[in-house]
Amino acid sequence: MTTKPFLRRTSAIAGLALLTGAGSVLTAVPALADPLPEVALSVSQSVVHPGDTFTVTETINNINDFTVLHPAAVLVTLPDALQTYTTLQGCSGSVAGSCVPTTGGYKFVLAEAMDQHTGGVTTFTFKVADNAPDLTETLRGQLVGSNYGSEPVTGPTITIDASADAAVSVNVTPHPGLLSGRFDFAVKVTNGGPGVIRNAKITTTLPLGLSATASGACAPSAGKAVCTFNGVANGSSSTANFSVPFGLLTVGLPFEFKTSRTSSDSRDPNPANDSVTTTCTVVTPLLVNCYQGGGGAAKVAASVMQSFANLKVVAKNLKPAARR
Repeated sequence: MTTKPFLRRTSAIAGLALLTGAGSVLTAVPALADPLPEVALSVSQSVVHPGDTFTVTETINNINDFTVLHPAAVLVTLPDALQTYTTLQGCSGSVAGSCVPTTGGYKFVLAEAMDQHTGGVTTFTFKVADNAPDLTETLRGQLVGSNYGSEPVTGPTITIDASADAAVSVNVTPHPGLLSGRFDFAVKVTNGGPGVIRNAKITTTLPLGLSATASGACAPSAGKAVCTFNGVANGSSSTANFSVPFGLLTVGLPFEFKTSRTSSDSRDPNPANDSVTTTCTVVTPLLVNCYQGGGGAAKVAASVMQSFANLKVVAKNLKPAARR
């Protein structure tokens, strides 16, 4: 690896006035400029999402009048350690060295001692874990050595935005029968990002008297079926299934099923697409209509009327065949 030498810091002598014996000013030297900071931190982006890559640049300066032995640039975050929500992709410096983990983060250990009034730059590259939660972390840096340690310096903050837009949809397929039938539910969750959907509970409430049968991602309980979705990546979808049996006594009754996200470990920034309502009407043992959305009694009546209209068309078409 090609390395660059330390940048040597130059400074002017502090403002001095040389006086003649009579007390008049003979000459003056410009005042000393503000010293370079021992540690300075910057980050490539202040808001990142699970799966994103970002860099932190740490500049260190030995402002002392002695050499720092076994020097290292330390980088940590508070309140959580960098290792808990990122993986280190690499680090490089303006001088030779190597990265090693340390409590709360990492440090770039220089290969050589750091002479007085010299400086160097280290760049750390991190990837945010796919399952990282919402976090706000503060960067802290420090110059350390076997014979010296600067005060920790607080840098900028990093916000981990782990929100995930879980859009809920459901497809209900009725399977009527002479003696009994069932509704098959396919509950679908689509992740609009930016994070990963974690432990989302999608609950379908059932009308009184009905119960669900399910396995796998869906679990039935009294008056509802709960489907769990975990690890759904940004831009991906996942589907879970369960069934709701019904009998002859349900003829003519409208059933309303509400499917909605009731909880999730990942924050959902858009609750407007978290639920959908499905209404199914058992018109006859062999004819069931289902529709989604609101509408109340008027929509139910329209559904029933349409179903009977369909039956009349079927009966009319059957009459000529019966005469033959």
